[in-house]
Amino acid sequence: MTHVAIQIQPYTEELTGAVAEFNRRMRPARVPFRVPETTVPSWLPKFDGRKVHQEIFLAVENGCVRGAYTFKQQQFSFGGRILPVGACQMPISEGIIDKRYSLIGPKIVNDALRRQPLSYGLGIGSRDAAVTRLLTAMGWRLTVIPFFFKVRQGFQFLRNIRYLRTTRFRRWLFDAVACSGLAWGGAKIADAAFTRMSSDAGLSVEHAGEFSSWADELWWRCRDRYSMIAVRDSSVLNVLYPAADAKFIRLKILDGHRVAGWAVLLDSVMSDDKYFGNMRVGSIVDCLALPEDASKVVGAAVRVLEKRGVDLLLSNQSHPAWGRGLKMAGFLEGPSNFLLITSQQLTRLLDEDDPSGVGIHLNRGDGDGPIHL
Repeated sequence: MTHVAIQIQPYTEELTGAVAEFNRRMRPARVPFRVPETTVPSWLPKFDGRKVHQEIFLAVENGCVRGAYTFKQQQFSFGGRILPVGACQMPISEGIIDKRYSLIGPKIVNDALRRQPLSYGLGIGSRDAAVTRLLTAMGWRLTVIPFFFKVRQGFQFLRNIRYLRTTRFRRWLFDAVACSGLAWGGAKIADAAFTRMSSDAGLSVEHAGEFSSWADELWWRCRDRYSMIAVRDSSVLNVLYPAADAKFIRLKILDGHRVAGWAVLLDSVMSDDKYFGNMRVGSIVDCLALPEDASKVVGAAVRVLEKRGVDLLLSNQSHPAWGRGLKMAGFLEGPSNFLLITSQQLTRLLDEDDPSGVGIHLNRGDGDGPIHL
């Protein structure tokens, strides 16, 4: 290891050139992300009064950047008790390409824990990733967040699902089935076989321009019904899913005159995506309701996406009530690379009241944002 001390410090303007040089050195490693070459994060920048925000910290050696991480600060409810929690996102170290800097990874993690002992990572993507191995070696606990999917257009799915089209034989087989017409019929049969949604005649759906007092009232009803859930009042939701961002489909679901819940959706036309090719993908990114109303909210959200004509529907949901709602709506559970990893102190806190983790409500809205969707 180098003899010059590595300091972890906030990203300031005078280090933008050093960050650009760090990114250039890291390019041969083909890491899936790079450190932004601006001090202000493009997502959730820190402004006064915001309950949720991000900051970027750098590992600096004599003016040279050797590593970095993004730290998201947010309040969570643990059975109704509100506590600050941190998310250590996108940690990267020059130790990937130069073993002299192999201790920067643990130094970054310890710096994040110093700022917030209750910390987690979400998404990650692989048990074999360097960051996953590092965190588990440091005593963090790994949990898989279930992945659910529903195929609406069999032809498009078989022609574009690159995650499964990994061999020449599979590509030939999928293309043959797609062109035979069996894919279209198979998707219809599967939909009819697996969907168990009721008509929910009393439900109505409104497109919400923004979240307001109705979302606050729902949050207060729901917050003590989950063992771990990020604060989802209107002030947070309007930062995460701003009305000015047209890509978010914000739904308010009513059961009669009662607000049963809300959902945030995406309807994304993929272009040469490494997983989904050129499919049109509908995603349930975030949602909130009492557990007993989860299936109603899922059903309403699914009907909106299906009417829009998506080829494939996706969602990652940790809580069993939301998983059951998705299965009732015809979703199947598939292999998941959406991983939750919790620090030792956060793990101990969860084990006090929910050792099995069945009360945790997490989805893509709690990770790095709805990236890749």
